[in-house]
Amino acid sequence: MITRKMIPEYLKYILPTMLTFTLAGIYSIVDGIFVGHAVGDAGLAGINVAYPLVCLILAVGTGLGMGGGVISSIARGEGNSARATRVIGVTLFMLFAASIPILVLYILFAEQLCAALGGQGETLVQAVHYLQVIAVGAPFQVLVTGCTPLIRNRGQVAYAMAVQLLAGVINVVLDYVFVIQWGRGTAGAAEATVVAQIVAFLFVLAFFARRDNRIPLRDLLPDASICAHIVKLGAAPFGLTLLPEVSTVVNNISLSYYGGEVALAAYAAIAYVAFFVQIMIQSVGDGSQPLISVYRGAGNADAVRRLRNTNYAVAIALGMAGLGLMFAISDLIPPLFGASEAAAPIIVYALPVFSICYIFYGFTHTTTSYFYAVDDARCSNALVVAEAVIVCVVVFVMGRLFQVDGIWFAPTVLQIILAIIAGTLLYRRHRARK
Repeated sequence: MITRKMIPEYLKYILPTMLTFTLAGIYSIVDGIFVGHAVGDAGLAGINVAYPLVCLILAVGTGLGMGGGVISSIARGEGNSARATRVIGVTLFMLFAASIPILVLYILFAEQLCAALGGQGETLVQAVHYLQVIAVGAPFQVLVTGCTPLIRNRGQVAYAMAVQLLAGVINVVLDYVFVIQWGRGTAGAAEATVVAQIVAFLFVLAFFARRDNRIPLRDLLPDASICAHIVKLGAAPFGLTLLPEVSTVVNNISLSYYGGEVALAAYAAIAYVAFFVQIMIQSVGDGSQPLISVYRGAGNADAVRRLRNTNYAVAIALGMAGLGLMFAISDLIPPLFGASEAAAPIIVYALPVFSICYIFYGFTHTTTSYFYAVDDARCSNALVVAEAVIVCVVVFVMGRLFQVDGIWFAPTVLQIILAIIAGTLLYRRHRARK
């Protein structure tokens, strides 16, 4: 565990990040509440079908931003400020370049993509309405998401938090106006998100316009070796951001087959609530990443170990608390999201069952965050790839054996397997460094 002297610095990074992630989860839930009440099951299920594609936008930003942030922080820990600035400049270039293909792809192929993710009937119509609007704001969302870890890694944790909080508040307010007051349905929810990201982008521009934060134009030019390092290290945070949506896609396909639109609508509400707990746990690893990376660059192995072990304690405690919360509030979730009479009892039963996985989630995902924070791309990427592959196998096998009930238990089986793999990788890393 961290020493008393390290606590203020740890809290400086952890608390704002946890608050930001918590409110992001709340904003996401509010988004679902508005759509559920205004459009009904089809609207909620439609967003759930399209959201993996939205999450790809967030994953690209997070992966590149975290990759660049880790490398720049390690360089700062080594005392190499010129390299740290160069890495940030290259990261900014990569964020912009990566956003353009996403915009074009989503505008041209929204219907085909949503259909491939399990959308059908009215659910598909709502998903397409949502995604086509989101596509317009993709460049802003990639840049804001990617610049947030860069700002945080420069020590400006409060500013990074303020940008995200502002975007969230604007999103919620406009959700109410566009979806409830103006009756624009799922497209209105997407419009609220786009406007919020544009405003947040202006504040990101303001940050890098300050004299102390300006990046020289020559540092914005791409560098092949830095780009490769960012992609290699950013693959794990990219995967961590996308993994819940990989699970969503697999679950959507399986539930659509075994339970139809009612099961899909029930899972949409569950996914909203589950996302809240998942990002709370993820905030522990992401919040402490700048500290771990700087200490890694400075060669302070004891501080790195202490931070990692403290993260385990905090993340596992959050997982247990999340599980208890889901048992306590499961009856409140169906009316909150305006679930139909058919979907409501499924939600009440499945939400606590689904949430058992949180007991293990804190350990597995904090371990992945630790690996990429210390520039161990091999282990972090191995865990992400393992989860992506295993979730497909587990969900389809559990669905085949136990139908819909098996799908609700699948996340727990997945996380148990991942915990064994994560523990093995940690042990091997420890043995190799002796």
